[in-house]
Formats: sequence, C-alpha cells, structure tokens
Amino acid sequence: MKPDEYQLEAIKCDKNLLLIAGAGAGKTYTITEKIKYLIEEKHLKENEILVISFTNKSVNDLKKRINYKINIMTFHKLAMSILDEYHINYKLVSDNYLDFVTDEFFKSLQNNEYINEILKYFRKYSYEDFLNNYDYIEFKKLIINLIKIFKTNNKTKDDFKKLFKTNSFLSKYTYIIKCIYENDLISSNSFDFDNLIIKATEVLNKPTKYKYIIVDEFQDTSNIRFNLINKIRDISDATLFCVGDDYQSIYHFSGCNLNIFLNFTKLIPNSTILKLKYTYRNSKELINISSKFVMKNKSQINKELISNKHIDKPVEFIYYLKPKKAFKKLYNKIRNKGSLLVLGRNNFDINKFSDENIPEFMSVHASKGLESDNVILINMTDDIYGFPNKIINSNLLEELHPSDKSYLYAEERRLFYVALTRTKNKVYILVPLFKKSIFIKELRNLTKAIL
Repeated sequence: MKPDEYQLEAIKCDKNLLLIAGAGAGKTYTITEKIKYLIEEKHLKENEILVISFTNKSVNDLKKRINYKINIMTFHKLAMSILDEYHINYKLVSDNYLDFVTDEFFKSLQNNEYINEILKYFRKYSYEDFLNNYDYIEFKKLIINLIKIFKTNNKTKDDFKKLFKTNSFLSKYTYIIKCIYENDLISSNSFDFDNLIIKATEVLNKPTKYKYIIVDEFQDTSNIRFNLINKIRDISDATLFCVGDDYQSIYHFSGCNLNIFLNFTKLIPNSTILKLKYTYRNSKELINISSKFVMKNKSQINKELISNKHIDKPVEFIYYLKPKKAFKKLYNKIRNKGSLLVLGRNNFDINKFSDENIPEFMSVHASKGLESDNVILINMTDDIYGFPNKIINSNLLEELHPSDKSYLYAEERRLFYVALTRTKNKVYILVPLFKKSIFIKELRNLTKAIL
C-alpha cells in the first residue's frame, strides 16, 4: 500500500500542520507513514518524536501499527512524565472518583433540609424514586460534566456567580459538590487527570527532547490539553502535526473545545491546513447523505470526500410498532453477513429492543474510530433520551461552555454523523411509526433528494 497524493502531501509537509481526515480517510496510516518519513528521510531520532492520543485504547492501537520505539502516550501519561521529571509528589485519584463523591453527597441528603427542594424540582414522591431514576443518572452526569468543564476551561469561583442567573438549582449543587471534591483532593495531596495536565503546564520551564509532536483526534482537545502541547512546542521549538475531523467532534459536553481546531492557523504560527480527500470505507452515496446532514452546522469545515465505492441504497429505514420484534427479525437477517455494529444513543437503549445481551451493541460515542460491514441504529425517537438527546443541551452548560449555535443540536448532529459513517456497506435504521426523531425526517428527505 502506498500513500495517495493527499496523504503524501501531508507526510512531506514541514510546517505546523492540521490534517483534516474524514471518516475512513486513512488517518492512522498517514500518521505511521509520517513517522517513517521523519526517521528515514529527515533522520530524526526515535526519542525526538512524541505521539499523543486521547485514550489508552487508541494509544495501544497506534503502538501495534508503529514499528519504531517512539513515545506514544495519552495526555495524562505525558503530564505524569513531566511531573516525575520535575520531582512533583502527588497521589492520583481514579477517573471515577468524582462520580463516587457525587453519589456519596446525594445519598447523604436523605435526612437533611435539601431533600424537599430536590423532590419538588424533580416532581418525585420519595427520595428512593429519585435515586433510582434516569433523572438522577442524567442530573449527576450533568453536574460531573459541569465540574470538568470548569477545570478544562480554567474557570474561577467568580464564574459560578454568573451561572446562578441561568439555573440557580443546578448551579448550587454543582458548586457544593465541586468544593467537597476539590477539598478532598487538596487534603490528600491528590490530583485527578485534569489537575495533572494543569500542574504539568505550570511547572514546565525548559526545552524537552521532542522535535516533532503528533496529536491524534485533535478535534477532541480541550483548553488545558492544548495549552500543554503548545507550551512544549514553543519552548522546545518543535513542529506540530495534528490530525482530526471536525465532523466527528463529539465531546463538547465534557470540556472539549472545537474552536481550537477551527482556529488552528490563528493559534499556531507558521502553520497550514491540508485535507485527506479519499475515503476507503464509505460509499459515495453514503458520503453525500452524511456530509449534507452534518453541514447543517454552519461552522463545520466543508470537505469533498472521494470514494470509488458505490451502493444504491446505503441507508435503509425499517419502521416498527413493536421494537423487540422488529429488532430480532432484522438482527437475525444480517448478523451473518459480515461484521456488525448495533448502535444506540444511550447505553441503556438496547433494553428496549432486546431481552438478551447483544455483543455487537455499544453507544455511538464508544463506536468512534471503529468500522463494520453493516450497522444497525436503534432508538431514533423524538424523546428526552432519544436521538438527538435533549437533556445534554443544558442551558447552564451552554452558558459555561458555548458550542456551535448555528444549528440546534449541533453536537448531536455530529454524533449522528459518526453513527452513519461506521459502516462499510449499509446502515439499517429502526424507526418508530410514531414520535420519529427529527433527524430521521431530515435524513429521509436527504436520501430521496440524493438517491
């Protein structure tokens, strides 16, 4: 396999570069070829190249594909290596410690003055009803996300005062839990993952050994992650090679800032933008449909992806009255026709469609980066927990961490794009006869117009 003309241009580019790589465009292959070029043609030493990705899974995937002894790590491992180098002592709390603190706080409320306020707000008759309901799961998730956004955006206590105008109830509980959590960390000399990055950026004051920094999934970076990478680049006089796709930016709710991606050339000196234009996964017909769908978000970067694969009807709608019966029939029909992914907006969606454990099921968020011969998409309902999910678009979250307001449900739209583009062949979408998602109505019109 040889690089195509657009991959080759990116591989040989010597400037600070943002490479926009659409779904299935071969970004991982381009990264591996870039590293080969730097070592064999530019004669960089292996220890002068740093590769950053966002999860342990993606780091391990890259390690399997890269045949050189270079540093490949998450942002958190990078921050830990810097703190170790500067002899900073700390304890690291688990990633779910904030979740634990939040649970403990709400369990403790059963016998104090807050209980009636909470039950009134959520219209519950008992505290047990509240704690065992989706309302609590989503409420807790929103509080945790708000706290993380405060940290990833370097917000201050004064910022909370402004938020009380938007939702005083949610602001109050977020503030209380944040104070408990931060006091716990300080008293035990502990850091969470965000603290690691913030502290590493603070202490870094001398050049590193790195001459080339490669960042994968750059569309999912946050302010504090960008600050760390940019500081290394600046003080080490390193070159930055960032790869990502703004169409697949789906973690705004946890503090990622798409504006960093969109304003790359303004933020990084001597920089340029290139695009990979061939996709080796999706059919041309599916690309046309999914691209037009996601480009309703006006701030997205327009791409003209090229595919030599053609499928007449890459999207098939299956209407149902009884979800379990419809899912079983479809699942049995295509489960043996190559690999399969069953995707839902929420982790609990499968419970509505099957009584059994479906090994191919996962949330759309978890499917990012994966591909399959075929995809089944479920729970396309117009509901608070449907697709688009309506609870994630909290007014308070938007006040704190503004998103793309050019179109309603901008991030949910990108998430739906991710779901559509996991397939090599067809996407089968289970659609209720009543209360259809607004996305289904729109997609149906697009398929008619394009196909």
